[in-house]
Amino acid sequence: MRHSLITPLMIEKYAKRLVDRLKHPLLTGVVITGSFARGEAGPHSDLDIWCFYNEALIKSPSLPELTGISLDVREVCLRDFNEVADGSKEYVAPCFEQLKIYGETPFVLPARNEIKIGLMTLLLSIDSRLNQFVSPINPYELLNDLMYILRIERFFATSQYPLTLSELYSIQFEETDRFLVELYSSYLFGHNHQTEDEIRFAVKQFVQNRLSRNSLMERESD
Repeated sequence: MRHSLITPLMIEKYAKRLVDRLKHPLLTGVVITGSFARGEAGPHSDLDIWCFYNEALIKSPSLPELTGISLDVREVCLRDFNEVADGSKEYVAPCFEQLKIYGETPFVLPARNEIKIGLMTLLLSIDSRLNQFVSPINPYELLNDLMYILRIERFFATSQYPLTLSELYSIQFEETDRFLVELYSSYLFGHNHQTEDEIRFAVKQFVQNRLSRNSLMERESD
């Protein structure tokens, strides 16, 4: 499923306009990542665009607009990117979820140990956000983080990274995890009927379960 306002042809046409606007001697690559790259963007999705340059630009070019869609643009100097790339979701997910529309992509999958560290950091971050009791929460952001965790868990187990939600759902053996994929899917496409408290509770259970698993694994390895 795709964003109701966006078709593959529209993305292709926009990509050509975008590259024409961005072309610069220092430009080395333009990559779309995230839900649009997976082909499953919904009404809450931004269009994530990475623009890579050999050197930092003095002045950023203005980008063509895409009606009804928010653009999340990252302009990155390759030297800086290579220095800060780590095992966090921000850098790992695009290694799997990317659509190259110009030049080359610099995304290289980090070592598994770095990804595991990034995974633990993400779990603790979600737990901290939930414990702040700030209302309203951002269900899309929280559930999107959980979908990444489920995908990475599958990658660790099988070396396969499931891109689509249907594939991700089909490989979940725990009922609570299947429920979360369903919840994310329904929220993503505007069919959610769960309250904020119900979403918060489901996410909290997931995070506590994963933190407990990691704690147990650490004790067993001592």
